[in-house]
Amino acid sequence: MIVRITFSNNLVMLFGNSYKTWEEQFKDYYLLFKDELPKPENVEVTWSKWISFGGLKWCSHENFQSQLNREGVQGDEPDNPNPRSYAEMNFFENVQAKQKIQEIMS
Repeated sequence: MIVRITFSNNLVMLFGNSYKTWEEQFKDYYLLFKDELPKPENVEVTWSKWISFGGLKWCSHENFQSQLNREGVQGDEPDNPNPRSYAEMNFFENVQAKQKIQEIMS
């Protein structure tokens, strides 16, 4: 699962289940940036799997396709010739995820 959060300053960040749950990843992110992080405006999820290769904790919306392009390859190898497409992932609003985020931020 991938959670996409749009904050009131138009920052869009993605979090997913990997070696930690998306909630734990968001808690870590929040602890690092809580003084500058505005309230979440929109919370969406997709059932697509998070990038498990490389231990990615979170990613900005702008860089996510680049991460997908590198999925499954080593640092010195060319990009994956058939990456998953971020644009084709279906996200939908999720009240439970938004509540969890609000709990963490309170």
